[in-house]
Amino acid sequence: KPMDACHALRIKPRRGMAKTKHFGDRIQQRGIRVKTVELARQYGIPDGDKLVLGRKQIRIRLNELDQERKELIRAMDKGGVIVVECGGALITAYDFDSFKSY
Repeated sequence: KPMDACHALRIKPRRGMAKTKHFGDRIQQRGIRVKTVELARQYGIPDGDKLVLGRKQIRIRLNELDQERKELIRAMDKGGVIVVECGGALITAYDFDSFKSY
């Protein structure tokens, strides 16, 4: 049975992500922030043992964030939105400001 990289490095999985001294040394040496590593883990494309967060993936994610921002601004312009659901079914939706309780 071939040995995987984690087994060869004797890294034991635990809650959260274990970090080797080598990892800490290299990101410090290369000026890579931990948050950037987290983004690569979240949005990167798997390639064997690697996660690749290239310009293309970054551009796609930035476009998604731009679209989400536009939708949030539209919702804010309405004063918010209320969605009613029951048992996994969407029942109704209305503007937050349209409901007044007296």
